[in-house]
Amino acid sequence: MTQQVGAVKTGLLWKQEHLSPLPIPTGEPAADVLGMIWRKNETYLDIGSLSLSAGWVTLHSMSVFFAGLTVYMLFFGFRYDTYIGFWLSLITSTVMMGFLWKGYIKAYRRPLMPPLRFHRQRREVRIVTPEGEEWTVPWERVHAIAPSATMIGQFGAAKMGGLLLWFPYKHQIDEPFHMNKEGWAIMVSPGPGIAAMRQWECIRSFMEVGPEAVPEPSPVHNGHMGIWESFMHDMREGIKTNGWLRTIIEIGLFSFFFNVFVLDYLTRKKFAVIPDLTSPESIAWSQPLPPEQWAKRSPELEAAVVEREKDLEAAATGKLASSEAA
Repeated sequence: MTQQVGAVKTGLLWKQEHLSPLPIPTGEPAADVLGMIWRKNETYLDIGSLSLSAGWVTLHSMSVFFAGLTVYMLFFGFRYDTYIGFWLSLITSTVMMGFLWKGYIKAYRRPLMPPLRFHRQRREVRIVTPEGEEWTVPWERVHAIAPSATMIGQFGAAKMGGLLLWFPYKHQIDEPFHMNKEGWAIMVSPGPGIAAMRQWECIRSFMEVGPEAVPEPSPVHNGHMGIWESFMHDMREGIKTNGWLRTIIEIGLFSFFFNVFVLDYLTRKKFAVIPDLTSPESIAWSQPLPPEQWAKRSPELEAAVVEREKDLEAAATGKLASSEAA
């Protein structure tokens, strides 16, 4: 049976929530958490699935931690004439981090995939695979799923999650969906729950509200500036908005500790040329339509959106009444 929006499956330490179809409001603001928006105009939205930031921050911080631990072990090894901890830390960290960095470098060097293009006037999605196969999927047949899982380790529990976008193959557009059904999909990791909803809301808001409801493309932050100039610009803007202390901690220390300057350089180099859809069929499909030819919502989606907006309004009114009573 095809899962619909709002369906939730749970198990031991995991949860799976369906955000579409039908693509109704999540109640969360649109936020491009992973910088997935590559191109945006009045007609279509291009998104890509490569994000360098999360992997860089994780691997760089782990490398700094293990380097510090190795130096610490070396210091005490000299002091107490025992080098077991030093060699154990050095070998373990070198093997593990070498394996992880190799995977990151391999992902970085892989060519960018063609973007997913969402045409709001046609209410369709254009899919182009790296092998060159192309087809379109009706917008209301796109499945958005937010899976999450709780990982338990020696330092406690941590919740992880992502956003899965699933599209039927061109010869299976009208067939029912189930979790074991084959299809074309991308998986990104903005985080569980609200973070996944906000990333999905970028796409949903573009298709259902308009381009003004979606953040501007940001594959290269402040790309018109130099790296150091961009950093100083962010510092000045942060001081105006949040004050000195918070800006120094959130932007200044964060940038130096995680070496964001190298990440900025790698990002600029990787996204210097953003791929486009180049086949004659995709170019023709991407053209704007006269307003009288724009596709409309299905009656089912129209009714679901109205009901959802009423629920969100009632929830907001209830929160306001509770805050006023308190």
